[in-house]
Amino acid sequence: MDMAEIYSKTFWSLFEDLDSSLNPVGPDQLYDVADDYLRVGHRILDVGCRDARHLIELVRRYDAYGIGVDPVPWHVQRAQTAVEEASLTDRITIRCGVAENLAEAPASVDVIWCRDVIEVLPDLPTALTQMRRVLRADGHLIAYTNVLHGPIDPVETASIHEPLGNVVANLVEGDLEAGFDAAGFVVVRKHVIGTEWREYIEERNQVVSHELLRLARLRRSRDCVIERYGQDAYRTAEASLQWGLHQFLGRFVPVIYVLAGASLC
Repeated sequence: MDMAEIYSKTFWSLFEDLDSSLNPVGPDQLYDVADDYLRVGHRILDVGCRDARHLIELVRRYDAYGIGVDPVPWHVQRAQTAVEEASLTDRITIRCGVAENLAEAPASVDVIWCRDVIEVLPDLPTALTQMRRVLRADGHLIAYTNVLHGPIDPVETASIHEPLGNVVANLVEGDLEAGFDAAGFVVVRKHVIGTEWREYIEERNQVVSHELLRLARLRRSRDCVIERYGQDAYRTAEASLQWGLHQFLGRFVPVIYVLAGASLC
């Protein structure tokens, strides 16, 4: 190609056009999806509730009842504190537990909320079977997760997925959807978010830019960080700070799934 054509005034105008927002939707889109399936008084199970922020919001929006389960004691402590501060102890129960061994009775939950959890489940088939067991016949599982664009990369697996506890097989789209089917679920809704949530957040808070700056500093001070915090902390931080970038580049693709029991469809 002609260099004068490549770097012409028209070419530089392209970047000016790209400075205009495409008005991306943000993470609250997941609440909008839930709106089609939640009703007043419903019972919600948040699998991997972390600090219960999402569960509290859902219970407030729908005057519902909630159960939050998380395997990390610190998360459980934070969630319990948040529920107390929200004055919702009469509506929300928080406990330590894992998706592979849910304590709920069969057919006792209207909606399961599963956000950023599927990636790290060590035994996905058992977890999905458990979620199917506790879900009512007309209930729905709302899951936000990430899938890989392209084949599994061994280098990426070692540098990003393993330090974060991701089970790479859970990020393979075809395998994941086959797992839904094997557990007795049917995909009734699938929405590929792509880069929209990241665009939305970056336009407002420049989160990924900040993470890249942290990543550069982390790598430049590698020896000092390892000496102070340890090798595992360094690897986990390095992996975490690359996650948003890989979403921006389209390697990790965020997806919303809504699942129902096969008998409902």
